[in-house]
Amino acid sequence: MSNYLKYLEKFIIMVKIYEKSSWGIVYRKKSNTIEILLLEWVNSKWQKVFVIPKWHMEEWETAKDTAIREIHEESWLEPKDLDVIKFITKLNYTFTAWYLEDNPLIDKDVYLFLIKYKWEKDPIVQKEERFVWYKWSSIEEIKSLDVKFDLYSIVTKNKTYFI
Repeated sequence: MSNYLKYLEKFIIMVKIYEKSSWGIVYRKKSNTIEILLLEWVNSKWQKVFVIPKWHMEEWETAKDTAIREIHEESWLEPKDLDVIKFITKLNYTFTAWYLEDNPLIDKDVYLFLIKYKWEKDPIVQKEERFVWYKWSSIEEIKSLDVKFDLYSIVTKNKTYFI
């Protein structure tokens, strides 16, 4: 087979993977101000970006359990100090995972929760997972940050639930 045909074959046979994740918008009230937890993370292109805690659901987990587990694993905030206030929405997006072998197409469902943090302990980021820092940001400050899925709009639409 010619190199050209091998090249074409790679694009014809597209691998597609379905994934489910849970994300948590963690907030706290401090001096009558709502603050959202953002984690600074180094992505696969070695760029620093702000994200909210998230990751893959295990087969046996519920979306809610995954959100709490991931918040704990990525920030060391204790599950007992996290209250799920509301399931916000299910998002779906598709992307090409150029960083994986065969560049599979990932079709991802994301379950998004609003979660209240009711303690004062600071997060501890997991540097081995490429997290470098954290930031408690006001809702207005989020407006000027580039966080996936237009976090500002999602937060402002659900502002009445920040109890």
